[in-house]
Amino acid sequence: MPTLLFINACVRGSDSRTLELAGHLLERIKEANSKDMAFQIEEIRLSIESLLPLNYERLLRRNELLEEGRFEDTMFDYANAVAQADMLVFAAPYWNMSFPASLKIFFEAASVEGITYTYAEDGTPIGLCAAQDMYYVTTSGGYIGDCNFGFEYANALCRLYGVQNTHFVSAEGLDLDGADVQGIIEQACNSEILNFS
Repeated sequence: MPTLLFINACVRGSDSRTLELAGHLLERIKEANSKDMAFQIEEIRLSIESLLPLNYERLLRRNELLEEGRFEDTMFDYANAVAQADMLVFAAPYWNMSFPASLKIFFEAASVEGITYTYAEDGTPIGLCAAQDMYYVTTSGGYIGDCNFGFEYANALCRLYGVQNTHFVSAEGLDLDGADVQGIIEQACNSEILNFS
């Protein structure tokens, strides 16, 4: 059964508007694939993970494991999960022009040469991930406009990983005076990007 890896960087839990929007996306994907082989959804909820950035000691340990070819070590669990997934979905609120710090740490752990990407002899990057599609879901109180650094960062890394199709799904302007929050979220849910028919 193909795997959809859902990386949940929503901090507010059930009150999260980003999580609500991501839930609609996941339902659309389930419905679209119900006639064929359905995706098995595996969620990594970053707010309950023991995420540690690469300090000097961890960097030395990681380099040692890579030199020994020990890619199955638990230090590479996130990288292996990303590499093996058939589809990637990220849900992250729009914070400080990008996303919560937990997602940066996740990407740091998932970006491992020899697991999610490698290089050809001439230095050209080669993606090693199975996924062809990535969806990046976010919501914001204002408008993102040209400051879409969260998606741009995720997009650049996923393309390094070899993901061919990246999609941005957002509901914006939710905290502006008079905003119809549910209407904006419903409009985002009905966007062409979520039409899998």
